[in-house]
Amino acid sequence: MPEAPQSPPSLRAKAATTCLMVMTAVATVFMTQSIFLEISTAFHLDIARARFAFSVASLCYAAAFFFIGPLADRFDLPKMALTGLTALWAAILLASVAPSFSYFITAMGLIGFSAALVPASMIPHMTLLAPPKKLGLYVGAVVASGTLGIVFGRVAVGLLTAHLGWRVAFRIVAALLMVLWAAAYAWLMETTPRRQPAPRKLSELYLGAIRLVCTPKPLALFATGFFLFFGFLGMVTFLTYRLTAPPFFFTAGEVGWISLAGLTALIAPFAGSISQQTGPYKVSLPGLGICLVALQLMGWSESVPLITLGLLLLFAGAYCCQPLIFLLIGASVPKTALGSASSLYILVCIGGGSLSSMVLGPVWALWGWPGITLACSLSLAMAAGVLGTLAMREAQGNQNALCR
Repeated sequence: MPEAPQSPPSLRAKAATTCLMVMTAVATVFMTQSIFLEISTAFHLDIARARFAFSVASLCYAAAFFFIGPLADRFDLPKMALTGLTALWAAILLASVAPSFSYFITAMGLIGFSAALVPASMIPHMTLLAPPKKLGLYVGAVVASGTLGIVFGRVAVGLLTAHLGWRVAFRIVAALLMVLWAAAYAWLMETTPRRQPAPRKLSELYLGAIRLVCTPKPLALFATGFFLFFGFLGMVTFLTYRLTAPPFFFTAGEVGWISLAGLTALIAPFAGSISQQTGPYKVSLPGLGICLVALQLMGWSESVPLITLGLLLLFAGAYCCQPLIFLLIGASVPKTALGSASSLYILVCIGGGSLSSMVLGPVWALWGWPGITLACSLSLAMAAGVLGTLAMREAQGNQNALCR
């Protein structure tokens, strides 16, 4: 028996709940970025070593997508998300009582893996919720919510830590997760869109995910995401070091406030909507150009307003691209592989960001902030080169088809 169409208020509530879940889950992965100094003080570490709290969480978050993606093609998506929220709540409470840095790092790894269950299930779920004519808008909204999670994690935990300490801040985030769990159970567990599970065995789904990496167009889009996030998150991560050093000497709260510039990621739903009229490349390639301009503003200025403007442009440019690459990937793979494809894309994006925090450590030590700026600019230029080549080949292919 076919389901009755959902009323607009019900659909909006489901979409809003989905976005809030993704935002909060992503926030837990990035919430240590603005409190490196407090973590180093709590565990008597050098601040450079404290960054491994983020590196471990983000690497586990990225790696989890390979294992979780095929499951999203087979199992109930809201139930997967609720499982992730429950595990995430437990892991954050463990981190909040960590007696040593090794214990804390272990808990951060569990946070990263648990958090991945939420976007891995909710991003494909949003494509089921979305009306066909508003697919770009809805996908843009859920992608933007992931980016807002980066901002929310840095800002909220930074401010809470400045006033209450990081352990209390973690417990407040855990309480928020339980509120979201109740909302998700109420809105998403009944009358959710039905779908046919992937007809293949689970082992075949994993093999299919590996084959996606070897397919030219998805591979090019994965590479674009990797280079984009290596430069984007590399710059954002080391901005904390830059602002806590001379001549700025920012506190965790002040780093949190400047991170509010990331709210420009709200451009993503509009970029997704516009792309359905103009084509994705006409929006995403200028977005990468904006990112490159933003890095120069952030990298070569000692003015806080100019650095803030650069951060605004960086998030805006990155999230002109991100939802459109999701749409391009979705159009290049079968619907039965959408969960695997979207999860693999998140894997390479966050993997690129995680790798940047490790690889750029020696660059920071040897060449400081100018070295970070040059390395991240090169990575974004490579992203623009890969995406631009793909756009030219598609345009040439379309032109050849018209000439036949």
